[in-house]
Amino acid sequence: MTKEANGRRVIVVEDDEALRQTLARHLRKRGFTVIEAGDAESVLLRASRERRPFDVAVADVHLPGLSGVELLRLLLAHSPLKPVLLITGDGEEALAREALQAGAAGYLLKPFELFELDAALDQALSRVELLETAEALARSGRAAQPDGVGTGLPVEWLGLADQRSDGGTGHGYRVARLAGTLAANLPVPPDAREREALEAAARAHEIGRLLGPVADPSTLAARTAEFLHNLETPPSVMRIVNNFRERWDGSGEPVGLTGHEIPASALVLAAGDMLDQQAAARLAAGDEPGTAMSTALQQVAEHADDAFGPDVTAALEAAEDVITAIWVLARGRSVSMTDDD
Repeated sequence: MTKEANGRRVIVVEDDEALRQTLARHLRKRGFTVIEAGDAESVLLRASRERRPFDVAVADVHLPGLSGVELLRLLLAHSPLKPVLLITGDGEEALAREALQAGAAGYLLKPFELFELDAALDQALSRVELLETAEALARSGRAAQPDGVGTGLPVEWLGLADQRSDGGTGHGYRVARLAGTLAANLPVPPDAREREALEAAARAHEIGRLLGPVADPSTLAARTAEFLHNLETPPSVMRIVNNFRERWDGSGEPVGLTGHEIPASALVLAAGDMLDQQAAARLAAGDEPGTAMSTALQQVAEHADDAFGPDVTAALEAAEDVITAIWVLARGRSVSMTDDD
């Protein structure tokens, strides 16, 4: 016997429109509120905007952009008590294991019967009810989820954005350390509140990469700004992110300062971002970590005065040894680390 739906919200994420409509129609007949999506990105945007976007998610493994397994990880980071069921046409045992290890509540192989979906969904709903009861009992003493140093984003989301960046895994963490070091060496260092805002901005400055690949830096900046705005990110962090601009084009030439006065925190963020990208590229080319950062410092310093201004140039020169040491150490650190680690 199937469980009562009682208005439970189910997200069905499937790029095959005919299958998606079939599943949605069946679940609506059972009394579920069904939200349909053809890709993972729209689901993430909904999750970032709504407090309770779903009770159970049913997602295809093969989706345009983010895969179903990637979506699974991000949804669990956002809503750890909500189960996600994955469906696929692949019969590979390794893919099933990956999905279950990533935290999937169930796994359905196409083609499947609707009664199989019902059974998996009922089992997932039983888990939801148990967890909701436990959460209600423990709510008063429950610790907050770590949110990536004040960004309002789960560290898993930040980690995946880093993996998709030019700097690779740990990019946001390293940029936060580099930018913080540069800021401390400015003629007028930022106060404690501004340093916290700078760290949050550095950790989240490429979160727009979660919404798919981008070739144009302005597109990435716009996506990131929209994502953070939807989460009601503090104005102090948004001010830095909105003023952050890529300082280089694809050839390595500086774009330079144009239009208006850029806050110092946005400039050191841009410099730290470029340092990490350049050093990561040199490391990938075979350089030792220390040599990779030394080369990156030379490349950035050649145009720093035009690209970031004299104060940041002076900070680069003053902190050269410290920056190299920080970067070499940070290459081995976890992407989810915070100041308390």
